[in-house]
Amino acid sequence: DAKTTQPNSMESNEEEPVHLPCNHSTISGADYIYWYRQLPSQGPEYVIHGLTSNVNNRMVSLTIAEDRKSSTLILHHATLRDAAVYYCILRDHSGTDGAAAVQYLRGGEKEGI
Repeated sequence: DAKTTQPNSMESNEEEPVHLPCNHSTISGADYIYWYRQLPSQGPEYVIHGLTSNVNNRMVSLTIAEDRKSSTLILHHATLRDAAVYYCILRDHSGTDGAAAVQYLRGGEKEGI
């Protein structure tokens, strides 16, 4: 079973980058690294995914370690609208998932997931 681990929460100031780490030491060669976020009172939404190389889109970057045992989601200019639970999920072609969540909150707030 592929498992992921993430910190319980992260904090930052608005307009500063936020780095959300994810460890997945049991990743297999066929596992893709997916990130989702869940805003308050909403369902999860897709953010980005990758297999072996770094990926960028207009909102975030995903950096993947060379050995693929860890990755980092980077929110380049985090704002209050980005405060959410972020999920790092490993997905293989069989549909099996292993997930963990990190709560990102803007600076000054502390809360568990």
